[in-house]
Amino acid sequence: MSETSRSTDLFRADLFEGSVALVTGGGTGIGREIALAYADHGADVAVASREMEHLTPVAEEIEARGRRACATTVDVREYDSVEAMTETVLEELGRIDILVNNAGANFITPTESLTPNGWRAVVGTILDGTAYCTMSVGEQMIDSDGGVIVSMGATNSEHGAPFHAHSGAGKAGVHNLMQTVASEWATHGIRANTIAPGIIETEGVTDAAGGELPGELLDEIPADRFGTPTDCVPAVLFLTSPAAAYITGSYLTVDGGQLLSSSPL
Repeated sequence: MSETSRSTDLFRADLFEGSVALVTGGGTGIGREIALAYADHGADVAVASREMEHLTPVAEEIEARGRRACATTVDVREYDSVEAMTETVLEELGRIDILVNNAGANFITPTESLTPNGWRAVVGTILDGTAYCTMSVGEQMIDSDGGVIVSMGATNSEHGAPFHAHSGAGKAGVHNLMQTVASEWATHGIRANTIAPGIIETEGVTDAAGGELPGELLDEIPADRFGTPTDCVPAVLFLTSPAAAYITGSYLTVDGGQLLSSSPL
């Protein structure tokens, strides 16, 4: 049983029955858990990323839950690739009711050592990719009179982001984009919100940190632990559910209190 059983305990099993969710970056980490959670709660699910080898096992798990699955490769930095992804999902699953912009990229480097190519690789994935997917899928949602979009921001967009300026800047742009879309597309029945995870212990994050997260980082987290991918799942399910019908343009942190000041002064 997937770790997503935690969310199954919190939400009705058929909450997303009849819906189709598309999760970018859905083959690993947070995206994988979100995709499986939607299947646990009745949705048909499309997963997309650059590597099909990551997507195929997730699609098989979705189908094992009795749901339809679509696995399609995409480079979210390229609009033509995003358009092809959208067309594939529509051909195979018929519609897209929920878009989760989860594809991301990051690496640690001093800003003075950050190259233009390094900047473009990360900002292109985080900000351009979120914009391209939102515009492509949003066109279909407008034609269908409604939909829900959740994009992955990060708490590093709320302050300086030492050693990952590219990621912090990109994530700040994502939040602004979601607020703009929420305002413009509300008349089309579309809601758009941002989830802002803190330090989530995924393979990608630990690799970027050199194989292990420094223990001293826990001093910044009142909850005294790093987050897990499943910590992000309930927030995404809530914001894309009917329970959040009047919530749009919001910014929900999932960080164990990391953004809170721990100083007594």
